[in-house]
Amino acid sequence: MKIAKSIVSLIALAGCCGTLPALDLFSFGNLNKPIPDGQPAGVSDVETVSSSIPQIGSVQVSLNIAGNFNGDLYCYLVHNNALSVLLNRPGRAAGNLDGYADSGFQVTLSDAAVNGDIHNYQGVLSPLAGVPLTGLWQPDGRNVNPAVVTDTDPRTAGLGVFNDQDANGTWTLFVADMASGGISVLNSWQLQINPVPEPSSLNVLLLGVGLSVARGLRRRTTPKSWQ
Repeated sequence: MKIAKSIVSLIALAGCCGTLPALDLFSFGNLNKPIPDGQPAGVSDVETVSSSIPQIGSVQVSLNIAGNFNGDLYCYLVHNNALSVLLNRPGRAAGNLDGYADSGFQVTLSDAAVNGDIHNYQGVLSPLAGVPLTGLWQPDGRNVNPAVVTDTDPRTAGLGVFNDQDANGTWTLFVADMASGGISVLNSWQLQINPVPEPSSLNVLLLGVGLSVARGLRRRTTPKSWQ
């Protein structure tokens, strides 16, 4: 029993001792791109990334958008053939078709953010008048026409769509103002790319030792008729 517990401990230690390569952080500042009011054609920012990461483990995106009616905004990120919906008319619901009337975003989006879905952010935090929303949130993820989207639509397009891809190449951020009456500006955005952890030499050694011991223990304890 003690040997079995030791094997489990070795394998568990091996699983937590991976080598985590450095993340890549790309900042795209001083854009100051006006987002055409009430125009679904929107505005795009296309950036070419040269990264040391051949396989994406996760992605975070930070947005700095000045505005005065967040419920108008629709924003997505494209890399290769994958599309993640970052904002889709925040606050828009069957009982509130205009969405939230707050003033801009200075947020970071991550699939694992504890604040939850940015579409429903007022359930967690209501910014003061004239103050942009801040904090760490999950992307909207609703890959639905922004003209008809509501809070009950499924979330199928989070940032996980980029996992396992090569980080290199073109990343395109698109932002549109879907309803007239408010001016918004894409000031800047940031892309954080985290790699898939690589196993360390200690990881491989411990896992190999654990499996070898397990095989030896099986030979000694398994009835011959089962071998």
